[in-house]
Amino acid sequence: MADDTAAVPGALEQPAPAADVGGSYQEDRPYLIRFLLRHGATFPEAEDAVQSAFVELMRSRRPVRSPRAWLRTVALRAFLRQTVPEQPEQDLTDRLAATCVDWRTPLQAAELGEQQRRVLHALVQLPFKQRSVMAWHLDGFATGEIAEAMGLEKAAVLQNLSRARRTLKQQLGITDRRRPQ
Repeated sequence: MADDTAAVPGALEQPAPAADVGGSYQEDRPYLIRFLLRHGATFPEAEDAVQSAFVELMRSRRPVRSPRAWLRTVALRAFLRQTVPEQPEQDLTDRLAATCVDWRTPLQAAELGEQQRRVLHALVQLPFKQRSVMAWHLDGFATGEIAEAMGLEKAAVLQNLSRARRTLKQQLGITDRRRPQ
């Protein structure tokens, strides 16, 4: 299997020793799962993809400059490979739009409020690129970091983020409070 490390944004500066990977696994795993859930993964799909990403990080012989971004990129690729092995991205978008969001574990079902469930359902309905940009944004990444990780121009990230926000507002019935009605 080819080493994908060089193709992943954020590769090639700091090594990730095994001890750091273990700490990162404990700390970042829930956030990576949430990131993939925002992309439309089921909970088991997200767990599998996150596990695969950490295995790749452990196997990697090359240093990683930004482990948080690298892990998200590799986990997203793993999710996309496992859900639609040889189908184009549009087929994944169609499959996700047709499915009901039911990725919860019993604990998460108890913790999620109705509003959070509505937001996650609306997020999964977004076109893939908008959903992806929004997932990166919600995980606290800056526009430049998102652009680098996704291989886009900053302007494209800002445009997709703006469209995603507008669509989410419409789907959730949120009115702009700054404009007089």
